[in-house]
Amino acid sequence: MDLDFFIQQLYSTLGMPLDSPWFNGAHLFSIFQQIAILFVIAFLFSRSTVFKLLVKNSLRQRDWLLLYGIFSFISIMGSVLATNVPLTPGGDDWTQVDSRSIGAVLAGFLGGPVLGTAVGLTAGIYRYGLGGATDMAGLLGTTLTGLLSGLVYLLMAKKNQAMRFDWKIAVATVCTAELMMKALVFPFANSFNEALALIQITTLPSLIGNSIGAALFVTILNDKERSGVSYTTNALYMAKCLVNVLKNGFNKHAASEIVNIIRKETRIATVVITDNSNKIMAISGTGSDHHQAGDKIAADLVKKSTKQKRSIFIDGSTHQFKCAISTHCPLHSALIAPLMVDEKMLGTLLLFEPKRRFFPKLNRALGEGVADLLSEQMRLSIYQEQLSIAEHKLLIAQINPHFLANALNTVSAVMRSDTTHAKELLAKLAFLMRKNIRQGNETSTLEQELEHLDAHLSIELTRYGDRLKIEKNIEPELMNTLLPSFSLQPMVENAIKHGTSRLLIPGIIYIKAYRIDKQLLCIEIKDNAGLYQPDPTSSDKGVGIKNIDGRIKGLFGDEYGWSVDCEPDQHTTVTLTLPFTLTLPFRRHAGDDKRNNH
Repeated sequence: MDLDFFIQQLYSTLGMPLDSPWFNGAHLFSIFQQIAILFVIAFLFSRSTVFKLLVKNSLRQRDWLLLYGIFSFISIMGSVLATNVPLTPGGDDWTQVDSRSIGAVLAGFLGGPVLGTAVGLTAGIYRYGLGGATDMAGLLGTTLTGLLSGLVYLLMAKKNQAMRFDWKIAVATVCTAELMMKALVFPFANSFNEALALIQITTLPSLIGNSIGAALFVTILNDKERSGVSYTTNALYMAKCLVNVLKNGFNKHAASEIVNIIRKETRIATVVITDNSNKIMAISGTGSDHHQAGDKIAADLVKKSTKQKRSIFIDGSTHQFKCAISTHCPLHSALIAPLMVDEKMLGTLLLFEPKRRFFPKLNRALGEGVADLLSEQMRLSIYQEQLSIAEHKLLIAQINPHFLANALNTVSAVMRSDTTHAKELLAKLAFLMRKNIRQGNETSTLEQELEHLDAHLSIELTRYGDRLKIEKNIEPELMNTLLPSFSLQPMVENAIKHGTSRLLIPGIIYIKAYRIDKQLLCIEIKDNAGLYQPDPTSSDKGVGIKNIDGRIKGLFGDEYGWSVDCEPDQHTTVTLTLPFTLTLPFRRHAGDDKRNNH
């Protein structure tokens, strides 16, 4: 179909006049062709390493030269691709409908007045060399356009640096520059009528074409920058969340939170974490209806990944994931990344996409990075657990000699008057020693802690006689809640040693356990002495609140631990706050009573 005929049909359909001097369809069509070519150049530019220069905080000299070359090329291409339009049929004078100003505007808009002016001058000299009725106006106009856009850059730098990728600012700058160039036609035209004819021919196509071109160019750059920033931001946020989850160790609960975090931040279809025997610890997303916790998944791929100690990716095209459970499983492509600590496999991270979805390279790289992060955090978690156990054993070792000496002295004194009671005390002491030696678990139930504490108190009650009384108020349904092992005895011993043992009147130790809002477990140890005085220079920190509080925070989080409230000469109350966590369902025993007195 002939172009002129096509334009005539288009004008007729839109109801536009065919003889308008301000609106020429052929010129518009020409500049749209130029913009299409520049759009391809802009797209390729955005995917190159050169684009990274635009988002740097500082540029080296060679970086400026490279950007100068790129934008000069874009601006000169606007003249090379331009349409030459004669002012009169068969006349020698002509002008151009071009997209020359885009390169100069973007150079100043993104690089400042020096780069903008340099690019504008270069493109202007090229335009002047082509000749025509508007050669001098083109030289000055393109140079001033680069300078103007550079001044806009400085203004944006003061207000908001992010606005340099705003397409509306780009369009406004281009329109202003084009109108300025049209105004420069009047001083260099032979007559007013010639200048008006030149402006009528070029104004509308130039405004529309260059505005659209600048908007498209800046939009591409904006999307590219935002995608990079968004990816980095999401990766950092996800890393922070994963570190917080793994603070208290790697278990099924942590695995469940991890898969939900990864799926939310990457929008991957399915995320799975398995243990070292390839059994699913947690799964989130598509396929969780038939792939469930305890099942094995992708056994061959996991085995291969573990053996080679590297990630394995199947793209769904050359190789496909084949489900061993269901023939209708939608999972198709997958990334299998081993979770390794000191050459030992602790599990695997698996990411899946269904058949109709593409597996992005970003998610593949992010998945491998997350696996490395999880491995390192699991390593730290293991080391912290080992350190906590060592501190726990040190705490026991510090307490045992002092308590053992007092206990043996007490047994020796009782032996003279009551051998049966002495034997009972020796049995209690043997129970305590065995329990301390065999203590390997970081946590125990409240019932186990109270049993250990009762054995300890039986010796203390014998030692102090009527000078010491113990009162307990424990809600029976709390007996199976978890707390750090060996937490209660040191605190009760401190209350006796530094509190009630110094009183002339009988000392009373109150032990109370209760729940708050069904989420927190609180244990109070209160004496009637009120003699607590914190001393940071004391050498008795190994059996003090500080060591125990550190273990609690390490196991459950910084928001938990011991707190002390002392009213001098009245009472000292030490309160332990923990998350309410049950082991097995509580079974009420015959004879259980909410309140027990010794």
